Amino acid sequence: MPWADPYPGGGFRGGYRDSAGKKQYVKDLNGKAVRYETKTKAKNAANEKEVDARRKAAPSEVPIAATTPWGEWWDRLAEKRTFDDTDTASTEAGIVKNYLLPKWGDVPLNAISFKAVDLWVQEGDLKVRPGMSPGYVHRIFSVFNVSIKAALKAEILMASPLAGIKLPKRHKKAKPYLSTKANTAMRTHLREDYRDALEFGLETGLRPGELCGLHSDRVDLDRGWMLVAETFVKRRGIIRPYPKDGDVRSVPLTDRACEIAARRIAARDESKGCGFVHTDGLPCSGVLVFLTVRGRIMHPDTMGYHMKNAAEKAKVSRRSPYAVRRGWATRAAEGGLDAFQIAEILGHSTLDMAQEYVQQTSAARMKLTTALAAYPQLTVLAGGLGQTSNAGAESGADVDSQAIAQDRKRSRQSAG
Repeated sequence: MPWADPYPGGGFRGGYRDSAGKKQYVKDLNGKAVRYETKTKAKNAANEKEVDARRKAAPSEVPIAATTPWGEWWDRLAEKRTFDDTDTASTEAGIVKNYLLPKWGDVPLNAISFKAVDLWVQEGDLKVRPGMSPGYVHRIFSVFNVSIKAALKAEILMASPLAGIKLPKRHKKAKPYLSTKANTAMRTHLREDYRDALEFGLETGLRPGELCGLHSDRVDLDRGWMLVAETFVKRRGIIRPYPKDGDVRSVPLTDRACEIAARRIAARDESKGCGFVHTDGLPCSGVLVFLTVRGRIMHPDTMGYHMKNAAEKAKVSRRSPYAVRRGWATRAAEGGLDAFQIAEILGHSTLDMAQEYVQQTSAARMKLTTALAAYPQLTVLAGGLGQTSNAGAESGADVDSQAIAQDRKRSRQSAG
């Protein structure tokens, strides 16, 4: 059973027992006990370590029969499914616990039929309904599909019961974004720390985890650039040394972004580091740019909570931290930045991904209507160049027809 002990100097450390029953503490890559802000975080981390220790002690290469229940098969499969430095493992575990185990946990692998799965998707627990979007149905089904494909690869099953299953169509729709107008309305209802964070996001397009994990040594105020590298992994409480796409990127800073960053870093001792475990094991060489008024890390979920309250008080539509990123992309597109530049700054590998962040706005409509507007009629001005007796002409077409008639008349006169 995991536990949490007070950590010398503040915070807590998570304790657990390994497969031999020996007392252990959660440690970082340097072998030092990890300090957590709360007992809950310390116990959760210790629980993960204890489960891993038990799994490693269990035999892993035991032949599996087709009559093995799906839940038992998943437990064996999960031993080898690792997701370094991400929240994917906890997300997947939640899906298995809430949707897959209740339905398929006790069902033998060879008893999972196409008909039963189709009924589950179309009329059962996965049927699209309020609170269940088509996209989430696909996400749940993908985890289930992983387990069946693994059973096929291990030759436990000879055919997939999922072949031909039709999932609900995912319809594309405009995603909400934070406009400058809405942000202005919310400003008076936000504390200065969250006010600065949201405005900095609107100036840079950072993901919430990138903004919360931004280190001071990555911001070059003299040149007006920043390097997007470290990311705060919220559910694990760690700092990952790379963004979601795996590649660091450089992002230009506006004057307003530089002003905000300078204010947040001012008069702070950057040599102390951020105080969080970096998963690459390297020492931290800067402080976090954005902290709360209490000096704690700015958590994306807490940011969303404050945004929700501010939106309600300002009587504007509720927006999430990711809506800030879409707000930047929309502003950039309105300002004339092309899709390639937007994708590069956002850290997207494809234009399709970037286009999802550029929302429909009145400015975009104005560009289209201007481009498709009818050509204006040409009006003849009195005394215009080459004008003779065309006083009655009103358009370019009239001028052309009258000029042609005059040329023909001159030709007949010359011939005569």
